[in-house]
Amino acid sequence: MRNFTLAFLLLFFCSGVTAQRKCGSDIALTEQLKAQPRLVKKMQDMETVFRKKRPPLQIFRVNPRVYIPIVVHIVLPNPDVVTDQQILNQIASLNLDYRAANTDISKVPSVWQPLIGNSEIQFCLAQRTPDGDPTSGITRTVTTQASFSISGAAPEVKHSSTGGIESWDNTRYLNVWICNLQDNYLGVATPPGNIFPADEDGVVVHYRAFGNIGSAQAPFNLGRTLTHEIGHYFALKHVWGDNNGTCTSDDGVDDTPQQSNHTYGCPSFPQMDLCSPNFPGIMFMNYMDYVNDACMYLFTNGQVDRMRNALDANRLSLLSSNGCTPVILRNRDASITEVQQPQGYLCDPSQAPVVTLKNRGLDPLTSVIIRYSINNGAPVDFNWTGNLASLQQTTVTLPVLQAGEGSFNMKVYTQLPNGAADQQPENDTSFASFNYRRDVVLPFLETFEGTAFPPAGFSINNPDRSFTWERASVGSRGSSSSAVMRNLGYATNNQIDDLLGPVTDATRSDSVFLFFDVAAAVSTPLTTPNNPWDTLEVLLTTDCGKTFIKTGYKRWGASLVTRQAPVAGEFVPGRNEWRTDSIDLTPFIYHNKFRVVFRNTSNYENNIYIDQINIVQKDINKTLRETGILIWPNAFSRQFYIEFATWPDDLQALVIYDAAGRRVYQQQPPNRSGNRLTIDLVNEANGVYFVKLFYRQHVRTYKIVKVK
Repeated sequence: MRNFTLAFLLLFFCSGVTAQRKCGSDIALTEQLKAQPRLVKKMQDMETVFRKKRPPLQIFRVNPRVYIPIVVHIVLPNPDVVTDQQILNQIASLNLDYRAANTDISKVPSVWQPLIGNSEIQFCLAQRTPDGDPTSGITRTVTTQASFSISGAAPEVKHSSTGGIESWDNTRYLNVWICNLQDNYLGVATPPGNIFPADEDGVVVHYRAFGNIGSAQAPFNLGRTLTHEIGHYFALKHVWGDNNGTCTSDDGVDDTPQQSNHTYGCPSFPQMDLCSPNFPGIMFMNYMDYVNDACMYLFTNGQVDRMRNALDANRLSLLSSNGCTPVILRNRDASITEVQQPQGYLCDPSQAPVVTLKNRGLDPLTSVIIRYSINNGAPVDFNWTGNLASLQQTTVTLPVLQAGEGSFNMKVYTQLPNGAADQQPENDTSFASFNYRRDVVLPFLETFEGTAFPPAGFSINNPDRSFTWERASVGSRGSSSSAVMRNLGYATNNQIDDLLGPVTDATRSDSVFLFFDVAAAVSTPLTTPNNPWDTLEVLLTTDCGKTFIKTGYKRWGASLVTRQAPVAGEFVPGRNEWRTDSIDLTPFIYHNKFRVVFRNTSNYENNIYIDQINIVQKDINKTLRETGILIWPNAFSRQFYIEFATWPDDLQALVIYDAAGRRVYQQQPPNRSGNRLTIDLVNEANGVYFVKLFYRQHVRTYKIVKVK
């Protein structure tokens, strides 16, 4: 086994020279590793799996033929320049290359003929969409973007908001984007192992290096760019191991000769270099070098083992995809594809279910019974009529339900499309789960001691369906549990996860305060400049999570942590590593219902814990409630306060006079703190004083007494 170094990891994939074959994955990966250095350790761990030896084929056939669904996304100002036939030719070429059936395999030098590997990986254009509709496996998107950068693995071509198109489910499809790449790059690929976001996983190829007809241009017009990039997608590295002129590392494959650098053009055999100075020299005709398409011929047995190891370890879900299975349309086939609402936590027990009805049949759908039941209870029927064309869908609102307190499962399905039996009933049904809890009254305390998580009335917003809030077996104040975000294992940046508390009724509360215990640590030294830190923010919502109100609580790095020293492993707080934070919620939710939202933004640092969530109320003084103003204490010895039930926006100034009419104090404009003014007369004599409040249209005077 050859040397494997950190420097090799940082230059895992490609480098290029202008006007020659250029692969952009090295830039994308280097950026990713710099942003998230702990991914290097993850890649090292995966490398052990990729290098695993597989049994020889003659002992046990380790490579049964497998089929991978491909969806090809054409993203160009004129996407029709890449034709359907061009795509079909590319898939055919790809399949020949990956089972060593390409017509030029005979050009492999005889010394290496025994090393030719057959991966038995085959590719098909997807036959069905993620939703189960028939498809050609090709999408075409008209873009206003003239070209796309390979930086970050070309993320802009993978999102409609930046001129591209979203991926299909990467666990079921290999996504291939065809576009105009900047700076003469021919392609870029994401490696296995969740190094890049799931919705950006796949391969991007320049439209002039795709297929063998149409827009494809020599010398990259035999479809080998996609062969090369899919090699990266299955964990292959360049045959020179990104040495850049040295022999310090290699490609992680034992049967490819050591090589010092990439090879361009179409050289003659043999070629020797610094790392392989003797015959037969370097394997420049390998698909993972940089030669022209016409001079690429083979993967080796070792490379095949590496690809199959990566497939088994990191991309196995592709093998259970039905993406290659054609869709058979029946005449009558109606289905509920989605329950839009109710879903998750309900803030209102009265709900009108909203579903998506789809006509999956060939005949127009003119009538259907939509039925729903809650927890297998009595069904509720709705007779839908309309005119829905084949493969079209519509939103349908069903009769209102009244949710009780607790958790519920909802089943919605169709019956008798166009008055007859559904010919494909297995796709008729969708499910949803929701829960409702009556508004909590103050005071409210949650300690996470119960076994259920999230606790009753709480809910979680986890957009990427990855790491999120969970119950921890350690708590503050010696308790046994808390809520935790395990950011140390969350290998991504700027992902948001919300823990939302129950609806809290503060309509009769004059003042509301939130107290909670927090513990946090980082794995990067706090003195590191410009580091992206994990963040904890407290928000409020008064509309069940549709919009959010900022409370001003947002902490990260040094302002958040309760252990100053970096923690390399998982942070578990001790008893003395908790802090109690508090927020006055009154200005934001005065006399309203609300939910508290704890928002974690992960930047791959370390764990954040919260515990002892305590929401309390403080009633307004009776005089303040009745008169709208309270001056207290009266008498005072040093300072006193002027407090308003509601701050008077037309208050211009505050002036204080002594009994002789001399002005001794003023604030203009008033220096408010919330709804309160603070006046300090420590240097004035004891006696009677008069407080004058100057409003825009009138003046009010109050008497107050200073005593020792």
